Amino acid sequence: MEAIASSFKRIVSDENFLEVPFFQRKYVWKKEQWEQLFDDLKASALSRKEHFLGSVILKRNSGNRNFANIIDGQQRITTFSILIKAAYDELKDEQKKHFDPLLIEDYTDNDPKIKHCRVDRKIYTQIIQGVYSSGQKNEKNLKEGLLDCLEYFKIRIKEIDDVFDFLKFITDKSKLFVKVNLESTEDEQKIFDSINSTGMPLNATDIIKNALFDRMIKISDEEYALDLYDKYWRNIFEHDDKCLQFWDSQITTGRIKRSQSEIFLHAFALIIGIFDTDKHSLSDLSSVFKTYIQNKSREELEYFLVLLAKYAQTYQKLPQITQNILFDFDEYENRFFHLGYCFGINSFLPLVLFLKQNLEEDEYKKALYLLEMTVLCVSETKNYNKFVADIISNLQNNLKNTYIYIREQIKKYYVKFFEHSQIEEWLNNIKNNDSKVILFWIELYRQREAKDYKDKTGLCYIYTLEHLAPQKWQENWSNIFENEEEADKFIYKIGNMTLLKGKFNTALQNAAWTDKLNGNNKYKHYIKKYADLIINKELLNIEQWNKATIEKRSKELADDFYKIWDVNIFLKEKQ
Repeated sequence: MEAIASSFKRIVSDENFLEVPFFQRKYVWKKEQWEQLFDDLKASALSRKEHFLGSVILKRNSGNRNFANIIDGQQRITTFSILIKAAYDELKDEQKKHFDPLLIEDYTDNDPKIKHCRVDRKIYTQIIQGVYSSGQKNEKNLKEGLLDCLEYFKIRIKEIDDVFDFLKFITDKSKLFVKVNLESTEDEQKIFDSINSTGMPLNATDIIKNALFDRMIKISDEEYALDLYDKYWRNIFEHDDKCLQFWDSQITTGRIKRSQSEIFLHAFALIIGIFDTDKHSLSDLSSVFKTYIQNKSREELEYFLVLLAKYAQTYQKLPQITQNILFDFDEYENRFFHLGYCFGINSFLPLVLFLKQNLEEDEYKKALYLLEMTVLCVSETKNYNKFVADIISNLQNNLKNTYIYIREQIKKYYVKFFEHSQIEEWLNNIKNNDSKVILFWIELYRQREAKDYKDKTGLCYIYTLEHLAPQKWQENWSNIFENEEEADKFIYKIGNMTLLKGKFNTALQNAAWTDKLNGNNKYKHYIKKYADLIINKELLNIEQWNKATIEKRSKELADDFYKIWDVNIFLKEKQ
């Protein structure tokens, strides 16, 4: 890898031409980005101070032709070249010859120096060749797209007094970019990983896509590759803006954010057995796929694409957990993914995707229930990835008795976590986040069981957790607890916690029981006022909150826990 500060002229002059890989996404910059770019360059030209526009990553072609693929930076390079074209059109004929090599490839019939991606190639070529249809728009109407970008710059360039000098400064005299040259043998994903800390988005998806269809073109032809691209990639990953937004949306995995497409591709790689959890990490994702793809035949790649598309469509049907979801107890998939979201566990996703794709719904539901209890009860998560990979590998050729097999594997690895004593120890000294999610689903379970709640439409996860006997108990609860040790024993039991729609102020949080319950004209918010949940209605007739009531309610909640999550499934004998 070579990285050097470069002018635009240097970037385009070092190669016969630059190519945006054929299957890269369309141009997406809009007026906000055009405006920022132009304002920055105008200020830079006036002050004669260089302005850094960002990095451009190029990968030299391994064939005989001297050109490079634009791996990263195509949006800014495209925009910059269109600005040059808008300014170029304002020059006198004798001035234009100095900038022709920046726009047009040498020894060609007016071919652009930059060959754009499939989606934008035609319109970009027309812009550079000057055969586009002008929209005659005003600046307020210019919002997005290559033509709008050109029209915007044609308006703004009139602000420049000396266009020739401006063009000379921004294209040649200023080192606006950092040019990163990759050799044909270097892996783009490793480069992206090394610069991820600077805020550059890490995305293996385009690298995998380009490698896949580059291989398909080499072993078949471009037309055939295009047909497969339309059927099995564009129609799944890129068919409209909503689709693009879904696959580009970010999910935090560890300390790094990954796109939905990367999370899916990791799951798919694990399902088809090319991702080794002992050897690989997510930063190896593109190289794993590229190694798999490089020697495949046309038929093998087509089968790969068909399978990829099927799993991607299944992935899109999985629940996406947000604050706006209305949860219902019987919606088992939402319940599973909500628990995974709350406990920060997404390691089971490849297995869930595999099971959803290959099992009938009833079998899938039963298997998901086993995994749900594992997410909830097992605190030892470091071996989950290998655990999941082993299960998928063993189920690939035999899906009979899937439920029994998964149950036995969970028992084998994690049975100790399902012992009643272990669970009750957890519930009797429970963290706020754990208690909040358990109380939420117990409430939904009770609503399903209660006749008065049959018409309820579900609940959003918008509640705050409240300790009924407060953590700062000394002032108003010293008659209940004798010392700190005894207070801690009861305050952090699940029976001493409930859910409210709003957080109490500090005074009410630490108030005596009757004040917390009834308000007594002293407080605006209190439990009785917000007793719309069943877990709160049962509190209304309790005159004194003490150790006995905490114990009683803890046992009742534990009983409901076992009704919802029958951990006896994993125990050798029913307890």
